[in-house]
Amino acid sequence: MEQYEAFNRVYDATRDSLLRWLVPRIRSAVDVEDLMQEIYKKLYRKMMRRGIREPEKYVFGIAKKELASFYRHRAAVQENEAPLSDQLPVEDEEPEDIVLDRAAERALWDLVKTEPLLSYQVFTLYYGFSVPTAQIAQELGLSEAAVRTRLCRTRARLRAQLTEQKGV
Repeated sequence: MEQYEAFNRVYDATRDSLLRWLVPRIRSAVDVEDLMQEIYKKLYRKMMRRGIREPEKYVFGIAKKELASFYRHRAAVQENEAPLSDQLPVEDEEPEDIVLDRAAERALWDLVKTEPLLSYQVFTLYYGFSVPTAQIAQELGLSEAAVRTRLCRTRARLRAQLTEQKGV
């Protein structure tokens, strides 16, 4: 029971900082969630077997190894493979429209990755993870008004860039 409580303390102490560390390094919110689970699963197993002197450092050590592994495995997977859910059209939509929507979504997230780090983090946390602006402000050390302003300006820049790309 004591080990379980120790794990919960480490999780609570490191979750936000680990999330902030992973978000700019990974393209997809789903991949961030998967890596977070894998990191904490390995930490849990290690803590249940024996104690760890510096668990916060250990978490980031695991994170670095998992991130490297993620990119090694990702390179091995073919780009054109899509999950089954992406291959099944919605009844009301034409297949061509679905492909165009996915292409537009990919283009948007590619543009988001070119944004300054703080804008990228705010946008990804808000739209990728549905984190409320108040919590984003707290996690990033900003005021809530600054988060809303950054979201508004980032959306405007992205809208302008996407409009420009369509016009070209």
